[in-house]
Amino acid sequence: MIDLKSDVNWSKVFGVIEATDGLKRPQTRGFRTEIVESAIDKYSGGKLKYVGDTADGMDFEGSDGLRYECKLQGTIFQPTVPNTKKVILKNHYSTKKHIVMKTFDKMIFIDTGKRKVGIVDFEQLSIENESADVKCWVEDQDTIEVVADGVQPHKSYASVNMESVVLDAIKKSLK
Repeated sequence: MIDLKSDVNWSKVFGVIEATDGLKRPQTRGFRTEIVESAIDKYSGGKLKYVGDTADGMDFEGSDGLRYECKLQGTIFQPTVPNTKKVILKNHYSTKKHIVMKTFDKMIFIDTGKRKVGIVDFEQLSIENESADVKCWVEDQDTIEVVADGVQPHKSYASVNMESVVLDAIKKSLK
């Protein structure tokens, strides 16, 4: 079994989250997520292998044989109500209802505002299927296993601006 409290260096992951802060535009948001999820792979020592670029409906294959999905958002955990905020699970860009199938076993919620990480079983999620989005949330936040809270981002990323790194690399490669 993976122990997400001790098997992932959340300080380094949150360093990457802060370094990618400039990549929140609609055009770069997905790329930011891929960078953060690649960091989770690296800083879990490969216990969470990133497959989100090739697998549909999950982000990681765990060394424990489980499938993991990961969502990060500015606010997920709410102190004054029992439920989490709703998080977009899927965009299907259609007015037709999307059939939600179980494609992962565990959800990793990363609240970038509170620097808090929690994990919950797929079965604990409530799911709402709107016209273009499928959203999920947890009715009772007490069912979420908090694996990190108030994480201080690792200093090694303090001077890194991933937006500049990426855009500079692109500009340099254009001939």
